[in-house]
Amino acid sequence: MSVSYVDVDSESHPGQAGSARAIEAENARALRLISDFHQKTGRPLRVLHIGNIANNAYNNARIQRKSGIDADVLCYNYYHIMGCPEWEDGALQEGTSALGKDPFRPDWWATSLKGWKRPRWFVQGPAGLCIEYLRAKNAGWRTTTYLKWLDLELAALQDARSGDDAGFLAKYVPGHLRFRLWLGGPVRSSYGDRQPLSLYRIWLGTLVANGVLGRESKMGRSEANWLDRISAAAWLRITRRGPQADAEARAALGALREDVRRLRSGGIFEKSSSFARSLVHSFLALLERIMLKLVPVSESGCVARSMSDPVTRAQEIETLLAEIRKDPAELDGQSLKYREEYITQHPRAFEDILPHYDVIQGYAIDGLIPMMNGVKNFCCYEHGTLRDIPFENNLTGLICRISFQHAPAAFVTNSDVLPQVERLGLKPERVFHLPHAFDDRKLVEFRAAHPELAPPKSGPVIFFSPSRHHWKHGAASWRKGNDVVIRAAAEIARERSDFKLVFVEWGQEVTDSKELIEELGLSKLVEWVPTMSKRELWQRYCTSHAVVDQFVIPALGGVGFETMALGVRLISAIDREQTALFFGQEPPLLVAGNVAECAARMREVIQDPLDSQRRGAAGSQWMSTFHSAERIVALQCKAYSNLLLGQW
Repeated sequence: MSVSYVDVDSESHPGQAGSARAIEAENARALRLISDFHQKTGRPLRVLHIGNIANNAYNNARIQRKSGIDADVLCYNYYHIMGCPEWEDGALQEGTSALGKDPFRPDWWATSLKGWKRPRWFVQGPAGLCIEYLRAKNAGWRTTTYLKWLDLELAALQDARSGDDAGFLAKYVPGHLRFRLWLGGPVRSSYGDRQPLSLYRIWLGTLVANGVLGRESKMGRSEANWLDRISAAAWLRITRRGPQADAEARAALGALREDVRRLRSGGIFEKSSSFARSLVHSFLALLERIMLKLVPVSESGCVARSMSDPVTRAQEIETLLAEIRKDPAELDGQSLKYREEYITQHPRAFEDILPHYDVIQGYAIDGLIPMMNGVKNFCCYEHGTLRDIPFENNLTGLICRISFQHAPAAFVTNSDVLPQVERLGLKPERVFHLPHAFDDRKLVEFRAAHPELAPPKSGPVIFFSPSRHHWKHGAASWRKGNDVVIRAAAEIARERSDFKLVFVEWGQEVTDSKELIEELGLSKLVEWVPTMSKRELWQRYCTSHAVVDQFVIPALGGVGFETMALGVRLISAIDREQTALFFGQEPPLLVAGNVAECAARMREVIQDPLDSQRRGAAGSQWMSTFHSAERIVALQCKAYSNLLLGQW
């Protein structure tokens, strides 16, 4: 049975009516997918998010799970500090300097998280290990899942401390990871030290997988015993899913079941007592039931039903490759060869885990993974991805173009990329304007729990700018325009000095910002603070008269959403027309796109330090209507409903 909850042909954006009630009604219709799917299938809707730049996948999965969706995140080969759940939700100790200076190698074990633990549905680490973990988790192999989780955590710890001359064991290592190290340590015997041989890998049946099934003795008979065959089937089930591996596993189990059948029908036990035969038969029946458990788990997700059959998939891949070969991107010979190899080989490793889910959501360019595996239920998620990348003449640009152009659904989270969406030729019915991954409930709860946090009623007016200092070099999508607020402050400083600028000391061009501040004679009006955890940032937002974000990209970002959700005034650049089209109503912030406009907005705040016009409160109300967690999940369900039509 299938049910469609949304009018996909409607050209009108419900927010254009400016009615919170209309949006609530549309949200309710879309969210019915979650409860109805569970009722009809007997299980939750399953979504796999692949990729996690800036914690977008983590935030989406987190709010989806609160709404009843069984969402997992696969964040492979990526450890950036802002792509880890600890950055978002961990109860970090004051300051984050203990995490290390390299943002790509955060050392979460070097700081106190005050009991907070990473959720087991967020899988981060080397791609192969992530896949093994999800395979074991989705098959219900609890012990294997736990050990694979230890492997993932150990890999992250070793990566975080790989540049430390003292070695990662010189610092704190939790007991469960020391256990994992011991488990995989060298084996000692009376014959002396042998090569390091992991007891863990023996337990999984490595020796069997390395050829014991096919090994024959000098007499020409197989040396494999029952335990070998059971281990082989388990190993194949856990580590080598796919058509060939499934066939091998079934063959191994078939041979074992045939042995069981012969034994139960007579054989060596014919002359035994009836009691002995009864015991043996009971044991063999139990063993056969255990063996059936080892048969590869059926592919139970809607993705399995959406995937093309092998012949059709091969034809689809060849058609895609033919299209890719005609792409105008100018690549050298080596890149051309690597292009085809990467596009066909990289996604293949993920094939084993995709059929467990109902929808696959690929972030940035990771829509390639479901697309090249013949999945029809997949979405591409844009988080700044479409600004420049799809128009670059390189492999990344090529993958981005192809993935978004072939995606059955594309989520666009930045209003400023709407012209690029049109330039790429994405079909309007496949494009969904989705607010940035965000859980407003966390900030509402934080604000309610800390009513004492407020800007000072006297003294200088505080402008807090948490944006990364990057304003001179590089692509526009990376720059923040920090010099705009510095120059605006210099303009105001010629008139008055009853204000203060607070900057976070992070980014590639902090030195350039400090030099400009010194050159303009602003040093006495500027304060620098170290990088902070999320909650430390929120405290700063609440105790500032206004937050200053960025002036290059005319769209709202994470800083802006959090600021408005907390009821604090925001100064930033947006395109009024585009944001009104995107969200349904223009957000009520203090818009500034250049030095003169920024100076004017700062003067407004200085003249009304306690916000008598309630601009901050208006921003908070706008967020609850147009950018709430409920709204974000509902819009994703709207797309999922179209993808799953007729499949359940």
